[in-house]
Amino acid sequence: MSPWLAVVVLTWVALFVLYLGLAATLHRVNRLGVELAAIRADGGARASGVRLALPALATDPGRTVVLAADSTCSACQGAAAELGERAPSSLLLTYEPPEEWHGTPLTVRQDPESWQRLAHLSPPVLMTVDATGQVVELALPTQPGDVTAALTAWGMVPERSAT
Repeated sequence: MSPWLAVVVLTWVALFVLYLGLAATLHRVNRLGVELAAIRADGGARASGVRLALPALATDPGRTVVLAADSTCSACQGAAAELGERAPSSLLLTYEPPEEWHGTPLTVRQDPESWQRLAHLSPPVLMTVDATGQVVELALPTQPGDVTAALTAWGMVPERSAT
């Protein structure tokens, strides 16, 4: 085989391999887009497969809505206000003194141990916790309406009627 023919064959093989790599990348991007659309449709990321226990937050039977928030975070302030309107009996978890959250209808709980278990997530973190302290569902609200969408998707508050 001549050197020129070998270069042509190797070039076409390399182009074919690059084409397959591009097709695989585009397939993964498409799957990611579908997954993100599903997350947006149901109100946020779900905690499926996550083993996160916050035993200090275990309360009565049933699920408790908990918002982990920092008073210096504007998204946290917005999420707390929205949660206060939609589910005022919810719990607000913080590492700060409860006085930092004066004026909120939420029950403020300062719990450094539970906060430490959530330290790898950026607040605000909205979740439901069952009677054993296991996190059942989790969302990371980033914009107005995310808290309401998550609560509605979780069946924690009735949808607002259009009046």
